[in-house]
Amino acid sequence: MTGFELRLWRKSLGWSRDRAAEELGVCLRSYKDYENAQEVRRAIVLATITLSVRGLMPVMSRPKISKTKVLEMLQRILP
Repeated sequence: MTGFELRLWRKSLGWSRDRAAEELGVCLRSYKDYENAQEVRRAIVLATITLSVRGLMPVMSRPKISKTKVLEMLQRILP
């Protein structure tokens, strides 16, 4: 994941840099550095995946969502 992709991830969630830093457990300065990096640390990439899946959990637990649809959603998130 590049810093640009991290920025797109944050914006897709409608989060400010402050919120993203808080959710990822890093200081704002570190988060800003990540968004400007050529490549983001693996731990941050894994954390973004975890936060994305956590956000999808309410949608995936709906009884009318098929297993195929859930797999499609997960494949879009995973690198």
